[in-house]
Amino acid sequence: MIFEEIAIGIAMMLLVMLVHLMATYILIDFSDAYDQILKHHPRLRLLLALIVANVLLLTAHLIEVGIWAVVYATKGLVTHHNDAYYSAFVNYTALGYGDSLQQTATRLIGPMTAGSGIMMFGWTTALLFLVIQQHLPEVRRPRRPRAPRAQAHGEAVQEATGGDSSPSVRS
Repeated sequence: MIFEEIAIGIAMMLLVMLVHLMATYILIDFSDAYDQILKHHPRLRLLLALIVANVLLLTAHLIEVGIWAVVYATKGLVTHHNDAYYSAFVNYTALGYGDSLQQTATRLIGPMTAGSGIMMFGWTTALLFLVIQQHLPEVRRPRRPRAPRAQAHGEAVQEATGGDSSPSVRS
């Protein structure tokens, strides 16, 4: 039984990884398109890139939870098939059971789901950092040139008062 659960977990993990890989490819294709969109508005371009990335990656996570929900429903891990998506989501996000318990024969499916979710959330975080890194150099404002500083204290006093500074004492 343990080997069957591990085999199911590995197969689901590979399937979930493929879904996330497809989302990554789509995200990379979209990021190339941003080069010309809003070229003179880098902050809006970054905002648009982050919105698209978040929606795309959230959709990938929802599909991945759905894949795990199919396992939960077919393996009889939930009493009602309608609860399969909820139970898979709880495990995928590593929240824990709280209101339900797994059967002894299928105890490893929950941790495998949680491991899958943790890895996919890490991958998502890396992709969001990538989007930010691609756009951030253009978003940063160039430093404003500062007014030149006065070379000597006397010049600063003269500029501030409009007259000569107090005479200096020489010995």
